[in-house]
Amino acid sequence: MAGVNLEVALGADLVVTFPGMQRGYRGRIVGFDPYEYLVANVRLPSSVRGGMGYKDSIVVKYLHEGTVYGFHTLVLNHITRPAPLLFFEYPDSIEKIDLRNASRTNCNIDSTLHTADSDYDCLVVNASDTGCRLSVAVGSRDALNMAEVGDDMVVSMRLGNLGNIKIPVNIKNIVAKQGVLLLGCMFIDISEEEQQLISTYVERIARLSI
Repeated sequence: MAGVNLEVALGADLVVTFPGMQRGYRGRIVGFDPYEYLVANVRLPSSVRGGMGYKDSIVVKYLHEGTVYGFHTLVLNHITRPAPLLFFEYPDSIEKIDLRNASRTNCNIDSTLHTADSDYDCLVVNASDTGCRLSVAVGSRDALNMAEVGDDMVVSMRLGNLGNIKIPVNIKNIVAKQGVLLLGCMFIDISEEEQQLISTYVERIARLSI
């Protein structure tokens, strides 16, 4: 999509990753000049800031209307005061993954949902490379009933002989019915290794379900 005008909005969440690093760093877009540059509020560890230079390469991903957009770009500047800001070039092209059309495989993966208030036993009832759907039984007084779209949580998934993984997720939709919450989630800050484990597990389920 060369030369496209990015569908970005002030305050939109994004994830920045650096070459050679598995984890990403979350932030939000706080300014941009179309076709010139973007500015993001991203809190980076001092070890990352100290090794970052002008025109260093980064990868930026953000969500817009159910689609994850990603692009390679170059760092222009970074400051820590009055806020931790990262300036980077406006990209020439982007890639996109439509979460609404992403292939989901039905499954029943024993999992635990970790929130700021408590941990909840749950099931991952479908999964893809980009996200999953959780089924969580809740009582009438459980704090999870107050969850909102946009909340960040962590899900621990037990993938049989592939091991256990713990991944941050962002809640994209919530359906409540008869004491059960169905949470549509997007994976965030996910490493390539974790993504590969999920892909392998999902592919295995798909083969065995034929």
